[in-house]
Amino acid sequence: MPASLYDDPLVYDVLHAPGTASDVAGLFRIERLYADRNTPKVWLEPASGTGRYLLAAARRGRHTIGIDLSRRMCAFARRRALDAGLADRCRFVAADMRKFQRHVRARSVGLAFNLINSIRHLPSDAAMLDHFNQVARALAPGGIYVVGLSATAYGLESPSEDVWTGRRGSLNVTQVVQFEPPSPGSRWEQVYSVLSISQGKTLRTAQSAYRLRTYSLDQWHALLARSPLHATHTVDERGNPVKPSQSGYALHILRHRETRP
Repeated sequence: MPASLYDDPLVYDVLHAPGTASDVAGLFRIERLYADRNTPKVWLEPASGTGRYLLAAARRGRHTIGIDLSRRMCAFARRRALDAGLADRCRFVAADMRKFQRHVRARSVGLAFNLINSIRHLPSDAAMLDHFNQVARALAPGGIYVVGLSATAYGLESPSEDVWTGRRGSLNVTQVVQFEPPSPGSRWEQVYSVLSISQGKTLRTAQSAYRLRTYSLDQWHALLARSPLHATHTVDERGNPVKPSQSGYALHILRHRETRP
């Protein structure tokens, strides 16, 4: 039984598969609207997990690179790519988001993306700046980095809960996730996960907890001001412009600082 969702690539993939096609369609629209037309058709995903987004993009003609700390996740993604006949378009590398430059050629990526708060696993401003430096080096001129971030309105948020479900054949996965907002003076959101996995008559459960670093909009933009990237647009999952909010999820489109929107 996995101690946490991330320990079992198949369980992780089943749970996160719903919505993949829609999310990737949104990324194609964002690429069309905001990346320069002549940028390389190469996509990079730091924290790529089982590679579901990149495999979907490769089916539509993109060359893709996934970076993930977990060798198990990368091996699972490689097998999926091989089985789908996409191994020539998909590369998955076990590496840290803060130091992957030897695996990605400089100025070779047209679109990089990191969705659903994965970037908030980075534990500090220094770690985030290291990551931004790596992405900036990989981006081609006119390329963009799409970051999905939930901003935090300190002192105004309440505990919340999400329920995620997925099914593949006889395997059913449910995850109940509870989010505790940061306490006064803290920069951490506490996350509690209860995972239920059923297959036939077998039911397994696992509980785990982890933290996500928090950012108000001011903290986010102050950090970007120290990096080689800057935000040019804030959009929804379809690429439609939205007004930056003090709380809630949005996609932030980042470019090289010398590049104008």
